[in-house]
Amino acid sequence: MGRRLGRMIALCCVGALVVGCTVADDARSSPTVTTLDHVAAGREGSARDPDAPAPAPEIKGATRGGTLTVLSSHVPESLDPARSSFTDTRGILSGLVTRSLTQFHRDPDTGRMVLVPDLATDLGTPNDDNTAWTFTLRPGVNFENGAPITAADVAYGVKRAFASTELPGAPAYLQTFFLDGNRYRGPYATKAELKQREGYEPDWYAGDAFRAIEVTGRRITFHMRRPFADMPYLASFPQFSPVPRSADADPAAYGRRPVATGPYAVSTYRDGTTLTLERNPRWDPATDPARHQYADGWTFLWGQDPDRIDGLMVDDAGDAQYALSYDSVAADTFERMRDDAPERLVAAGTPCTYLWYLDTRSISDRRVRQALGWAYPYDAAWKAGRESVGTTRLPGTTLLPPGTAGRRSYDPLGNGGRRTDAQRAHALLEEADALGFAVRWYYASDVPEKVAIKDAVVTALRRAGFEPQPVATTAKQIRAMQFDPDGPHNVVDSGWCSDWPTGSSWFPAQWSSEIVDDPSRPNPSMLAAEDVDDAIDKTLDTLSGADAARAWGALDERVGRKHYPAVVLGHGGVVLAHGSRVGGMAVNQLLAMPVFADMYVDQSG
Repeated sequence: MGRRLGRMIALCCVGALVVGCTVADDARSSPTVTTLDHVAAGREGSARDPDAPAPAPEIKGATRGGTLTVLSSHVPESLDPARSSFTDTRGILSGLVTRSLTQFHRDPDTGRMVLVPDLATDLGTPNDDNTAWTFTLRPGVNFENGAPITAADVAYGVKRAFASTELPGAPAYLQTFFLDGNRYRGPYATKAELKQREGYEPDWYAGDAFRAIEVTGRRITFHMRRPFADMPYLASFPQFSPVPRSADADPAAYGRRPVATGPYAVSTYRDGTTLTLERNPRWDPATDPARHQYADGWTFLWGQDPDRIDGLMVDDAGDAQYALSYDSVAADTFERMRDDAPERLVAAGTPCTYLWYLDTRSISDRRVRQALGWAYPYDAAWKAGRESVGTTRLPGTTLLPPGTAGRRSYDPLGNGGRRTDAQRAHALLEEADALGFAVRWYYASDVPEKVAIKDAVVTALRRAGFEPQPVATTAKQIRAMQFDPDGPHNVVDSGWCSDWPTGSSWFPAQWSSEIVDDPSRPNPSMLAAEDVDDAIDKTLDTLSGADAARAWGALDERVGRKHYPAVVLGHGGVVLAHGSRVGGMAVNQLLAMPVFADMYVDQSG
């Protein structure tokens, strides 16, 4: 999620050096499913090409025309680039609709995701200590209405992402790294309105003037509150896409039809169910090193039944031949298609970790939190969730995914990431005088597999001495509800993926006390620990390279062993299916999503 697994809910996924699926060639995702290299997935995103040419190289065998249909059981919260932090919305926006200063492009020879310039002419120029980054906008880039994109449009798009009251959901990196990121409140509110907000601080300000952003002609400079060497990665986020101020009269409505800068524009959007995209005639491939425009259009259908999706993929009949899904197939579907139609599967490890985030405000006793780790029914829940253990889900014990620089291997419970022990959990609850402790979490009651997981968890928690109180909601509502810091729940069922292959994309965005109770996207475990804050600040402010990587690995172990703020539900990968007329499908390992920018309707038959 970080990309938050929303996919995570699929918020996302990753894995260890184990199994899953791999490719016949050297690429990172492939139709031949045998083993997944999860360690390599943890390093994904480290490749850069500041001189990548535009247009993007043609995809071998690609043909123009036709419409592709994408099916998913998940429901994006919003298509507003300012609110995009889940991996599915990022994959859709960045791959098809919006362009940012930088972007990831899949190298067809290696299968790796490579960071390349997008709207900018290069990957940015830092000052001597990485506290200021300047990007120059390339000429000839336009909005879908033909108006030229300016650096001021990019600046306005970034400012919107700080309006956490009006547009909640932006990644916490903006607050952590930007000068005045913890004070600026976006372009909309007046000082009088700010004073009425809960938690108001006198140094808050809003409006067009933001000290962190400076625009001069086609150049835009971002000023940081601390050294930030990873700015080129952050600049690939949808929050760094331009927004014309004239289209933003109603900020809450902008996400229903964001103004396109990529190869496709929004034709229709029905909140929570359907999105259709059509060609953007103003997109110029000569300015874009990362995308193509092969299909005439795209249709996204959300909130679909997972079993129905799998059935359509297996049958491959009629319109299903032109369909694909970004939900991993069930274990039995995987086995069947691996034997009968391996050419219609793509699989890859991804740098993500699934987590049960435990609210440390209400679950304040670490013994109770550890009891939840022993009580959780890992194998039963994975089976209920249709996971292929060893492929789409791997037992894990660390927060950082395998392959991340500096990662340490440790096991805070000693359960190998999958052993359930109800007696051990019960004993911890007795020791803490907490038998009957209420555990409340949201689940999507309209998604059968989520109901099945809930049932398995309820049984296991009750057996261990907890009082499980699952809270029913819908796939459409769950993302907003479970990240409400004032909600009735004390567990968040989600996860996180690396936005770049270092710990700086993990700990500041999830475990800093600065974002406890943040309504836009809080620290999910509400962890407020001075030692964790001090380690984050020291690493960000004084360390770099291998020293910083080692510090992040040490902090991972400290958080897991000393605080245990989350139950690690494993790392994993994805196994995605597509119809026989879908061409060019591969996995963006950073997002655990298809590389939409390279796909086409195969009209060779």
